[in-house]
Amino acid sequence: MTERSGNTYDLPAAAAMLGLPVESIEALVQAGYLHPTTRARTEGGPSFALGDLKAFLARNSGDAPTDPFEDDLAIDPQSLLDALDGHSDEMARRAYDIFTTVFPEASTWTITEQARFIEQARKRFEAILAVTGQGEEVDDALVGDLQDVGASAAWSGSPLPQLLVVLRISRDLVVQTAIELAEERGRHWGLSLSLLLTRVLPAMDRLTDAIAQGYWAAVVGREEENRARYENVVEHSSDGIYEIDLDGFVQYANPSLAVILGMDLDVLSGGRITDAFVPADGTDVLDVLTSEDASDGGRVELSVVRQDGVHRLLEIRTLLRREEGTVVGYAGIVSDITAPHELERAKNEFLALITHDLRNPLTTILGLGVTLETYASELPGDRLQRMGSSIRRQSERISRLADDLYDVSQLESRSLVLSVRPCDLLSTVDVALASVDHDAGEVEVRVPEKLEVLADRRRLEQVVANLVENGLVHGVPPVVVEAGLVIEAGTEMAEITVTDHGAGVADALVPTLFSSVRTIVRRDRDRSRGTGLGLSLVRGLVEAMGGRVTYERVPAAAGGGARFRLTVPRPRRR
Repeated sequence: MTERSGNTYDLPAAAAMLGLPVESIEALVQAGYLHPTTRARTEGGPSFALGDLKAFLARNSGDAPTDPFEDDLAIDPQSLLDALDGHSDEMARRAYDIFTTVFPEASTWTITEQARFIEQARKRFEAILAVTGQGEEVDDALVGDLQDVGASAAWSGSPLPQLLVVLRISRDLVVQTAIELAEERGRHWGLSLSLLLTRVLPAMDRLTDAIAQGYWAAVVGREEENRARYENVVEHSSDGIYEIDLDGFVQYANPSLAVILGMDLDVLSGGRITDAFVPADGTDVLDVLTSEDASDGGRVELSVVRQDGVHRLLEIRTLLRREEGTVVGYAGIVSDITAPHELERAKNEFLALITHDLRNPLTTILGLGVTLETYASELPGDRLQRMGSSIRRQSERISRLADDLYDVSQLESRSLVLSVRPCDLLSTVDVALASVDHDAGEVEVRVPEKLEVLADRRRLEQVVANLVENGLVHGVPPVVVEAGLVIEAGTEMAEITVTDHGAGVADALVPTLFSSVRTIVRRDRDRSRGTGLGLSLVRGLVEAMGGRVTYERVPAAAGGGARFRLTVPRPRRR
């Protein structure tokens, strides 16, 4: 026999309402899932408040086999949905109040930001009620749209907890408002509430799941994309990159590091970092790479010797590798700064050499000028003539050096302008030799008369003067200048050779003989003998005039020495 008293149900009535055996209700009471009223406990039999039974139904509506008030159902759940729709504005404002308790920073929003949140919440409630009205008919398209919403939130950087809190607040407010409306409007509305909750809760859970799935799918996809991009950048970086553990064993190395160190990548990976970086000065590499100065973004310079004997200057930036706050190793970015370092050194040495080349003739001119100023009236005419000649030669030397520097810069920038025309080769050689400081018998000229070439006369003078001076400074006199005719690719060319009788150029230096930078920085050069720009300028000028220049060693049987052979075009015959 069941008994209902107002809003209180005895044990049999509660069991009937919930569709469960009396024994199950007693077990739920013992487990704490159902709570009898206090007064009912003292009067002998447990009884339950209607609100508690409805709450139990709301929480477990998916398990209820039948509607407890099926015989009294008179109101469709859609009526309650319509009533809830009329409270959307109220629920939106309550949602903002609850949101500010969870995220206090929201209370500092401007009026416009608050209004935007409330308007979005109102639309959210309308969407929830619309979806709830469909019940189990929520289609996959809607779920896909919600997954896109979650993905958009992830890509825009919105935090997932905040997004889920908003959804949970919306869910609870819909349920709470529905219960309040049902309590206000009587028993039959409670029946509609029961059926409505069987739709609201699963629908809301499905909405939340769809958004969360879309969010996390986007996060995972972005992480995979970032990882792929990172791996691609690391693998193809021009800088060397490595990771080592605390004991100095290489955990990872990219191909560029293997190229910089001249090692096989398979040998480098898994080996000791001290075997890869062999310092030129005996420095403890592991101590340098793991020191406090080198940790967390520090930069160190390390001079190493590769396995092939090549010296390289490396700049290494090291970073700590941490896992859960604990240092587990080091990572490093290695840049080969040998070339810029050598270039800077070459630039400084070049300036020093230019100063040296200018100082000698300027010192001579200054000394002769002082002598003339002081003793001009006492000096014989022939002495004055020799002093004037010496001043002229030194001035021409300075002028030629200035021309060489200017022409080299013009050649480098590809802006050299030539005035190519037929000119007599013998007279050109004579003018060139006049600017070279040499004694009688140190230069022999074997150039036929009336041999014309097609060239820029002033530039050809520079070429011959540089080659002759190179022979006098680096070789042994006499320096022989010869000329003749040759056929190259079916074209008649004038060939000029400048030969000295010295030891010639070392074989190791021949490949870079005409390179200005290599000549300047060469360690075995005699720095007192000039900048070394002469041969670089010779090649540039000859090639600009349409010819070519080569070097060859004269056989010992023929007297030995160095021979520079250059060709220039001949004027076309009519």
